[in-house]
Amino acid sequence: MMKAKWPGGLATATLLNMGVRITIVIIVTAYLSYLHIISNLEQQTLNKLQKYIKERALKESSVFILAQDNHRVFSESFLELWPMRRDVPAEPRFSQLFESNSDGTAHLVQAAFNGMPRQHSTGSSYMGESRWISGFVGLDTPIQDNRFQNRLLLAYDLVDRFAEGWANRFANTYVSFPEGVNIVYWPHLNWAQGATADLDIPSEEWVYIASKENNPTRESVWTGLYYDQTADEWMVSCETPVDGPDGQHLINVGHDILLNDVFQRVFDDHLEGAHNFIFRQDGRLIAHPNFVDEIEESEGLVNIQDIGSESLRHQYQAIMQSMRAHGEEPQIIDENRYSNAFVAVAPIAGPGWFFVTVYPKALLSTPAKHAAEFILMLGVISLVVELVMLYLVLREKVTRPLQRLETASGLVSQGEYHGLKEVLAKNLKLQRDDEMGELSRAFIHMANRIHGYRQTLEDKIKARTQELELARRAAEELARTDPLTGLGNRRAFFELGNYAIENSKRNGQCLSVVMLDIDLFKNINDTYGHAVGDQVLLALASVLKKSLRASDLVARLGGEEFGLLLPGCDLQESFEMADKLRAHLKKINVPAGEKNITFSASFGVAQVSADFQSLESLLKEADIALYEAKKSGRDCVKAKVTLPGCHS
Repeated sequence: MMKAKWPGGLATATLLNMGVRITIVIIVTAYLSYLHIISNLEQQTLNKLQKYIKERALKESSVFILAQDNHRVFSESFLELWPMRRDVPAEPRFSQLFESNSDGTAHLVQAAFNGMPRQHSTGSSYMGESRWISGFVGLDTPIQDNRFQNRLLLAYDLVDRFAEGWANRFANTYVSFPEGVNIVYWPHLNWAQGATADLDIPSEEWVYIASKENNPTRESVWTGLYYDQTADEWMVSCETPVDGPDGQHLINVGHDILLNDVFQRVFDDHLEGAHNFIFRQDGRLIAHPNFVDEIEESEGLVNIQDIGSESLRHQYQAIMQSMRAHGEEPQIIDENRYSNAFVAVAPIAGPGWFFVTVYPKALLSTPAKHAAEFILMLGVISLVVELVMLYLVLREKVTRPLQRLETASGLVSQGEYHGLKEVLAKNLKLQRDDEMGELSRAFIHMANRIHGYRQTLEDKIKARTQELELARRAAEELARTDPLTGLGNRRAFFELGNYAIENSKRNGQCLSVVMLDIDLFKNINDTYGHAVGDQVLLALASVLKKSLRASDLVARLGGEEFGLLLPGCDLQESFEMADKLRAHLKKINVPAGEKNITFSASFGVAQVSADFQSLESLLKEADIALYEAKKSGRDCVKAKVTLPGCHS
């Protein structure tokens, strides 16, 4: 029988061997955990940034888009009324509203600013009070000309009609003339009172940028950023020229957009640890939390290239390079050279600005590093505890009976857990109450627990897999459903629609698409509120659900626009179905406060043919038909003539 060796040598060697290996495993595990965590955080951050930059750009664009929409409404009203008002006698009303000054200029009467009953008010029908409007007519204007006077009166009337309703979003509303006139609605600020005879209105930026020379496209244009001392606000101005049918430049419609609130949101409303800024495409810095003083000192004319910030310059260069490559779409740039950050950028509609979020990568590495350090520290503590315990076990229980345990260890190493108790008792001839008997029971218990853990783990994995699959299906269903109407959304429409088109081509079956758009839906929202607008959408969705077949696909494509996919229907059948829907919709009453309102919709119909290779091309044809329906007075159905080549 072999003599047992001194246990200390074997225990120490074993501990050192295991300690080194476990230490390596702990270090590798901590490093892999770090890489895994930072990879997941990076992907999550990119998704969050992509969503955030789109939402913020839309949010900041809203006021600029609204200004252009207001101008469109004003311009259409002016051009509609101008032919009727152009040649009527302007007197005596002109002299009642405008008064001449000794310096050759003219002003609106003071009562137009202080407040006076509107023209059509009577004792039995009070139309309200007109106020906060001032007007200045400069030198050398044809003020004695009847048409010029009528232009002034019409401009005043439309400012009075619209400006008060727009005052909650805009500092003012004004109309300027290329001859040197400005009529302004500005609550509590009598703009014309401070205008002097030497004021050359046509030379002001907010007038000359709308001239035919500077704005040949005759679209809405924006001034640069400037600080208005009177209003104590940073602002830009939106100017929209209005030309008559004969090409005469009649007026410019203007809004001043106050930017203090926009800048405050840029500085305060940001992702944790990140910062935002706004710049113009030519490099002018509009807003930046770190360069407020420079922007104010330069009166908004500072260029990024002139600021002593290497990281900001390289961020701007990286953004411009990316936009040249990918277009002016929301995008995320990995800027490693100077900033070591993700730079997310999206255009702000209107003034040609870009909203930027700079997200330092250190925000990702810090939590990943802390997690890896915690794993490493926990592993080291566990290693020390395990080595101490293992040393005690080796010294007392392992070294001396090592030879007798060799056979049992061989069985365990081969995974023969079942019947281990009998094997140990038979081969080692040990009693159940001796040391090796206890060790045998420990082996058996360990084998049973391992088997139990394995079975439990497999059951848990199976159950969790089922839960994840159910969650995935629910998420996919939610991603394809419009949350307001319960109809399919644009994604569902395109996924199922493209499949239906391919099936139609393959089987030679007819397939038609119908696009419908609620007429004057914006007016419903503006007049009765978005809650009533939502009820209109729900009523329309209910009619579509009840009226269509089970095989038909209906989806809300966006806003008040819906799409129908009608398998097995040719152009005539689809047209008739759309016309029935149109007639049905006109009969629906939607509660709006104390009364009910009705609404109508316009329809565009198109059918699959050899010319249509995709759902996009088919929708384009239906959209053209829808446009023709709108152009024809709304509340009608138009269809694109298609080629034969399918059977019902």
